[in-house]
Amino acid sequence: MALEVQNTGSEPLTFEEALHTYFAVGDVRRVSVEGLEATDYLDKVGGLTKRNQGPNAVTFTGETDRIYLNTRATCVAHDPAGGRNISVAKDGSNATVVWNPWIAKAKAMPDFGDDEWPGMLCIETVNVGDFAVTVQPGQGHTMTAVVSGKTLA
Repeated sequence: MALEVQNTGSEPLTFEEALHTYFAVGDVRRVSVEGLEATDYLDKVGGLTKRNQGPNAVTFTGETDRIYLNTRATCVAHDPAGGRNISVAKDGSNATVVWNPWIAKAKAMPDFGDDEWPGMLCIETVNVGDFAVTVQPGQGHTMTAVVSGKTLA
């Protein structure tokens, strides 16, 4: 997937962008996401508190809504219940969002089934906040995400 922006105006153009990739998983409580170890993130569930992922992969034990900062890393979601690994490689992006609404938020969302949260995971390729993009007049910017999967043997 590629998102291309061309500035046809006469002034610099600053914008945020996101490729919202939602994945069906066997059980998010058993998923781990590698590639963001030791990366700082903003914890949207914790009031935009800045934290660090530390040495471990991302795992899910409650509502998760994080903006991982200053990262171009490929993320790999290991989904043993779904029998596959999902890889999200990116270019032109300096941040990654990892999201799952969990129980209470899923119930509060009118377009999301109350029992759908265990079967989904979002890994978004983004440029937001301090990583918003500025494109000069006559210039362009492209952000890409390459999603691939591998079935577990």
